[in-house]
Amino acid sequence: MTVFKWILVLVVSYLLGCFQTGVAISRYNNVDIRSKGSKSTGTTNVFRVMGAKASLLTFVGDILKGVLSCLLGLWLLGNAGASMAGIAVVVGHMFPVFSKFRGGKGVATSLGTSLVMNPVLGLILLAFSAVGIAITRVVSVFSLISIVAFAAINSFLCGGDGFEIAYSIALAVLVVFAHRSNIQRMVNGTEMNNRLDFSRRKTGSRNLK
Repeated sequence: MTVFKWILVLVVSYLLGCFQTGVAISRYNNVDIRSKGSKSTGTTNVFRVMGAKASLLTFVGDILKGVLSCLLGLWLLGNAGASMAGIAVVVGHMFPVFSKFRGGKGVATSLGTSLVMNPVLGLILLAFSAVGIAITRVVSVFSLISIVAFAAINSFLCGGDGFEIAYSIALAVLVVFAHRSNIQRMVNGTEMNNRLDFSRRKTGSRNLK
């Protein structure tokens, strides 16, 4: 029975991650987000291509995937199940089997898992990221800082729980890997040019050129 629960948690969490909120929203607006902008299905690319409303819906949907997966793992297998579900859903988001393994960068989904694993820390880092992005309009820097900070702090606060430490480290590794091009631009000093343009008001495919 325990083995079945583990299989159920990991498979369902991965498949939840494979559901690409950004793709679903873009299709509703007759756009294929995977062929626009950076071709990422995540919140930032949706914002650049389709605007704030679509981006917010994508962000909320991707967070919910992380929350639901970890709650499922917690319900069936306790903290160990929640930890492994958190990894599986982020992997599914980044490498979705139904989208040729081309997904998003996993930040929103990672934040969703953090809201279950350590709600207070997750909310603090979410607020920190929101303020930082609003001021600088650079998503990647604050996304990386928030996830890496969560991994380091949560590993310290989890009381030596091996599953949760593994979850925290895996989260940081996955998100850093997904942002490798952004990190290269940081090294080259060009990432600050990759800002969000809050002045452009886009609400859907009708505004695309």
